[in-house]
Amino acid sequence: MSSIDLHIGYVQEFTLLIFSIVGVAVIFGNQALIWFSKPQGRYVKIAIACLIINTVWSMFGGAIVALIFGNSGNHANAAFGDFILIFFVPFMIMGEELFSVGILETLRTKWGLSTMISTLVTSVIFGLIHFNTYNGGNVLRTIIQILLVQGVARLIFNYAYLKTSSIWTSYAVHLVFDLVFLFVLPFVIPK
Repeated sequence: MSSIDLHIGYVQEFTLLIFSIVGVAVIFGNQALIWFSKPQGRYVKIAIACLIINTVWSMFGGAIVALIFGNSGNHANAAFGDFILIFFVPFMIMGEELFSVGILETLRTKWGLSTMISTLVTSVIFGLIHFNTYNGGNVLRTIIQILLVQGVARLIFNYAYLKTSSIWTSYAVHLVFDLVFLFVLPFVIPK
Protein backbone atom coordinates (compact mmCIF):
# COMPACT_ATOMS: atom_id res chain seq x y z
CA MET A 1 0.00 0.00 0.00
CA SER A 2 3.02 2.21 -0.32
CA SER A 3 3.22 5.12 -2.71
CA ILE A 4 6.56 4.07 -4.21
CA ASP A 5 6.02 2.82 -7.75
CA LEU A 6 8.40 0.03 -8.74
CA HIS A 7 6.95 0.03 -12.28
CA ILE A 8 6.11 -3.67 -12.13
CA GLY A 9 2.33 -3.34 -12.16
CA TYR A 10 0.25 -5.32 -9.73
CA VAL A 11 3.20 -7.66 -9.04
CA GLN A 12 4.33 -4.85 -6.75
CA GLU A 13 1.48 -5.69 -4.38
CA PHE A 14 3.16 -9.05 -3.66
CA THR A 15 6.73 -7.81 -3.06
CA LEU A 16 6.54 -7.55 0.74
CA LEU A 17 4.98 -11.01 0.97
CA ILE A 18 7.62 -12.54 -1.31
CA PHE A 19 10.58 -10.91 0.44
CA SER A 20 9.13 -11.68 3.87
CA ILE A 21 8.72 -15.36 2.97
CA VAL A 22 12.32 -15.46 1.76
CA GLY A 23 13.63 -13.63 4.83
CA VAL A 24 11.70 -15.80 7.28
CA ALA A 25 12.77 -18.96 5.43
CA VAL A 26 16.44 -17.94 5.56
CA ILE A 27 16.34 -16.99 9.25
CA PHE A 28 13.97 -19.63 10.64
CA GLY A 29 13.60 -22.37 8.04
CA ASN A 30 10.84 -24.84 8.93
CA GLN A 31 10.69 -23.46 12.49
CA ALA A 32 8.51 -20.62 11.19
CA LEU A 33 5.75 -23.08 10.30
CA ILE A 34 4.77 -23.19 13.98
CA TRP A 35 3.58 -19.59 13.60
CA PHE A 36 0.80 -20.98 11.40
CA SER A 37 -0.53 -23.35 14.04
CA LYS A 38 -4.17 -23.30 15.09
CA PRO A 39 -4.64 -20.35 17.47
CA GLN A 40 -4.58 -21.26 21.16
CA GLY A 41 -6.85 -20.13 23.98
CA ARG A 42 -9.86 -17.91 23.51
CA TYR A 43 -8.63 -16.70 20.15
CA VAL A 44 -12.02 -15.52 18.87
CA LYS A 45 -12.55 -13.32 21.93
CA ILE A 46 -8.96 -12.09 21.73
CA ALA A 47 -9.34 -11.29 18.02
CA ILE A 48 -12.61 -9.41 18.55
CA ALA A 49 -11.21 -7.49 21.52
CA CYS A 50 -8.06 -6.58 19.57
CA LEU A 51 -10.14 -5.46 16.59
CA ILE A 52 -12.31 -3.22 18.78
CA ILE A 53 -9.33 -1.78 20.67
CA ASN A 54 -7.44 -1.14 17.43
CA THR A 55 -10.46 0.55 15.84
CA VAL A 56 -11.06 2.80 18.84
CA TRP A 57 -7.37 3.62 19.20
CA SER A 58 -6.94 4.37 15.49
CA MET A 59 -9.78 6.87 15.60
CA PHE A 60 -8.50 8.37 18.86
CA GLY A 61 -4.88 8.49 17.67
CA GLY A 62 -5.94 10.03 14.36
CA ALA A 63 -8.00 12.62 16.24
CA ILE A 64 -5.00 13.51 18.42
CA VAL A 65 -2.84 14.04 15.32
CA ALA A 66 -5.57 16.15 13.68
CA LEU A 67 -5.98 18.17 16.88
CA ILE A 68 -2.26 18.92 17.05
CA PHE A 69 -1.58 19.47 13.35
CA GLY A 70 -4.99 20.22 11.87
CA ASN A 71 -6.38 18.55 8.79
CA SER A 72 -4.06 20.18 6.26
CA GLY A 73 -2.34 18.05 3.64
CA ASN A 74 -3.16 14.56 2.49
CA HIS A 75 -2.25 12.12 5.25
CA ALA A 76 -4.66 9.38 4.24
CA ASN A 77 -3.89 6.02 2.73
CA ALA A 78 -4.11 6.36 -1.07
CA ALA A 79 -5.64 2.87 -1.19
CA PHE A 80 -8.76 4.18 0.60
CA GLY A 81 -11.62 3.20 -1.68
CA ASP A 82 -9.38 1.73 -4.42
CA PHE A 83 -11.56 -1.35 -4.85
CA ILE A 84 -9.25 -3.16 -7.30
CA LEU A 85 -6.87 -3.62 -4.35
CA ILE A 86 -9.41 -5.71 -2.46
CA PHE A 87 -8.02 -8.74 -4.31
CA PHE A 88 -4.45 -7.96 -3.22
CA VAL A 89 -4.99 -6.83 0.37
CA PRO A 90 -5.06 -10.35 1.88
CA PHE A 91 -1.61 -11.03 0.38
CA MET A 92 -0.30 -7.59 1.34
CA ILE A 93 -1.47 -8.04 4.94
CA MET A 94 0.13 -11.48 5.18
CA GLY A 95 3.33 -9.85 3.91
CA GLU A 96 3.11 -7.26 6.69
CA GLU A 97 2.40 -9.96 9.27
CA LEU A 98 5.32 -12.16 8.17
CA PHE A 99 7.59 -9.11 8.06
CA SER A 100 6.55 -8.01 11.55
CA VAL A 101 6.38 -11.41 13.23
CA GLY A 102 9.70 -12.27 11.57
CA ILE A 103 11.30 -9.24 13.20
CA LEU A 104 9.56 -9.91 16.52
CA GLU A 105 10.71 -13.53 16.62
CA THR A 106 14.22 -12.67 15.44
CA LEU A 107 14.58 -10.21 18.29
CA ARG A 108 13.04 -12.61 20.82
CA THR A 109 14.52 -15.94 19.83
CA LYS A 110 17.70 -15.16 17.90
CA TRP A 111 18.86 -12.03 19.72
CA GLY A 112 17.46 -12.91 23.16
CA LEU A 113 15.63 -9.63 23.74
CA SER A 114 12.60 -9.56 26.02
CA THR A 115 9.15 -9.84 24.51
CA MET A 116 8.36 -6.28 25.59
CA ILE A 117 11.45 -4.75 23.96
CA SER A 118 10.99 -6.92 20.85
CA THR A 119 7.37 -5.82 20.55
CA LEU A 120 8.24 -2.14 20.97
CA VAL A 121 11.02 -2.30 18.37
CA THR A 122 8.76 -4.18 15.96
CA SER A 123 6.02 -1.58 16.46
CA VAL A 124 8.35 1.31 15.66
CA ILE A 125 9.61 -0.45 12.53
CA PHE A 126 6.05 -1.32 11.48
CA GLY A 127 5.00 2.28 11.90
CA LEU A 128 7.98 3.58 9.94
CA ILE A 129 7.39 1.27 6.96
CA HIS A 130 4.11 3.15 6.50
CA PHE A 131 5.85 6.51 6.03
CA ASN A 132 5.33 6.78 2.26
CA THR A 133 1.75 5.57 2.56
CA TYR A 134 0.77 8.40 4.92
CA ASN A 135 3.26 11.14 4.01
CA GLY A 136 1.32 14.31 3.32
CA GLY A 137 4.33 16.61 3.15
CA ASN A 138 4.78 17.34 6.86
CA VAL A 139 7.47 14.92 8.03
CA LEU A 140 6.93 15.49 11.76
CA ARG A 141 3.18 14.99 11.45
CA THR A 142 3.69 11.86 9.36
CA ILE A 143 6.14 10.33 11.85
CA ILE A 144 3.88 11.08 14.81
CA GLN A 145 0.87 9.70 12.94
CA ILE A 146 2.51 6.47 11.83
CA LEU A 147 3.99 5.79 15.25
CA LEU A 148 0.83 6.75 17.12
CA VAL A 149 -1.62 4.94 14.84
CA GLN A 150 0.21 2.21 12.88
CA GLY A 151 2.87 1.63 15.56
CA VAL A 152 0.27 1.16 18.28
CA ALA A 153 -1.74 -1.05 15.92
CA ARG A 154 1.32 -3.30 15.71
CA LEU A 155 1.38 -3.54 19.52
CA ILE A 156 -2.20 -4.79 19.33
CA PHE A 157 -1.48 -7.19 16.45
CA ASN A 158 1.57 -8.53 18.31
CA TYR A 159 -0.57 -9.09 21.40
CA ALA A 160 -3.02 -11.13 19.31
CA TYR A 161 -0.16 -13.18 17.87
CA LEU A 162 1.61 -13.74 21.19
CA LYS A 163 -1.54 -14.46 23.22
CA THR A 164 -2.77 -17.13 20.78
CA SER A 165 0.60 -18.44 19.54
CA SER A 166 -0.56 -18.04 15.96
CA ILE A 167 0.00 -15.58 13.14
CA TRP A 168 -3.55 -16.36 11.99
CA THR A 169 -5.01 -14.32 14.85
CA SER A 170 -2.94 -11.21 14.19
CA TYR A 171 -3.56 -11.68 10.46
CA ALA A 172 -7.33 -11.89 10.97
CA VAL A 173 -7.43 -8.76 13.14
CA HIS A 174 -5.18 -6.85 10.74
CA LEU A 175 -7.06 -8.01 7.64
CA VAL A 176 -10.55 -7.24 8.96
CA PHE A 177 -9.40 -3.84 10.20
CA ASP A 178 -7.84 -2.90 6.86
CA LEU A 179 -10.72 -4.25 4.80
CA VAL A 180 -13.23 -2.22 6.82
CA PHE A 181 -11.19 0.96 6.74
CA LEU A 182 -10.18 0.69 3.09
CA PHE A 183 -13.30 -0.75 1.49
CA VAL A 184 -16.32 -0.29 3.80
CA LEU A 185 -15.70 3.22 5.13
CA PRO A 186 -15.49 4.73 1.62
CA PHE A 187 -19.23 4.11 1.37
CA VAL A 188 -19.73 6.16 4.53
CA ILE A 189 -16.93 8.74 4.24
CA PRO A 190 -16.14 10.01 0.74
CA LYS A 191 -12.48 10.39 -0.33
